[in-house]
Amino acid sequence: MDFHQLKVFVEVVRQRSFSRAAESIFLSQPTVSAHIKALEGEIGAPLLDRSQRELALTEAGKILFRYAQQLLGCKEEALASIQEKYHIIKGHLEIAASSVPGTYYLPGVLSSFSKIYPDVTFSVFMRDTRQVIESVRDFTYDLGMVGETGHLEDLSQCRLVEDELIMVTPPDVKLQKIQTQCSGPTKVPKQYELPLTDLISCIHLPFILREPGSATRLVFEKALKKAKGNQSRLKIIAYLEGQEAIKEAVKAGLGVTVISRKAVEDELRAGVLKGYHLHDLSLDRSFHLIFRKKRILSPLSKAFFEFTINYFADKKQEKRKQEAERQSHEAPAE
Repeated sequence: MDFHQLKVFVEVVRQRSFSRAAESIFLSQPTVSAHIKALEGEIGAPLLDRSQRELALTEAGKILFRYAQQLLGCKEEALASIQEKYHIIKGHLEIAASSVPGTYYLPGVLSSFSKIYPDVTFSVFMRDTRQVIESVRDFTYDLGMVGETGHLEDLSQCRLVEDELIMVTPPDVKLQKIQTQCSGPTKVPKQYELPLTDLISCIHLPFILREPGSATRLVFEKALKKAKGNQSRLKIIAYLEGQEAIKEAVKAGLGVTVISRKAVEDELRAGVLKGYHLHDLSLDRSFHLIFRKKRILSPLSKAFFEFTINYFADKKQEKRKQEAERQSHEAPAE
């Protein structure tokens, strides 16, 4: 029995599936099964009840799971104490992230962090917002990056960066009562203004929405409800997981969607999508770094946490500076 086998066993229990566990720890399913069989052979009793549709722990499995968590926790604490004493920042960092921050913001953070700490490797687990929150709450990951957070109870959050949802359509879609164009922030492609009344008048258009648990969908539905817009009147043609799948579906002409502006900047510039700012809806949101209130972070997780906060603070300051310079250049000469 070794730590790696125990880690595999704990992950199988958490995921309640050999295949999902294999995917989350980057092993093949036969390898995961072999580790579990080796543990069962050494212990002399089955650990998992495989007769049910979903895996369940046997009595022996319940005992081992409790001690395995303790052993793995002791190992992490020992390594963390040594690294903290000698100021060592190295190892493997696991982060959970929802699709937009995980795809469009986190890679830049990882790249910059890696330049300072080259001995650190990463695993990023892409989940919907609800799953990310639960995985941090149940101690699976130290840190998570999400959009809409709601009531986090035993978790804390730090705001990182602001975002906005816009409606996007294929370029050949013609909407009525399009108002004046707006350029938006510096270097952001031109968009159109579309009031709520015009959005509701577009109910004949097929809408594509994210899956339940997605922050993008939650923000859109809450905004419609607050503005007394009836989401049930929308002609929803599909629910898709992930920003990329939705973008490709809109490009292919399946329907229109509401999506993060950050996710479609390149497509708007290239003219393969058309963007609409829904100014009557509260579609501004923020992305947050979440963590457990009472959990002591390892030196590596703590270093990444502090680095991430400073990274986005610097980006925000740089953006303000660029905006001030742009306004000074546009100001008429006296």
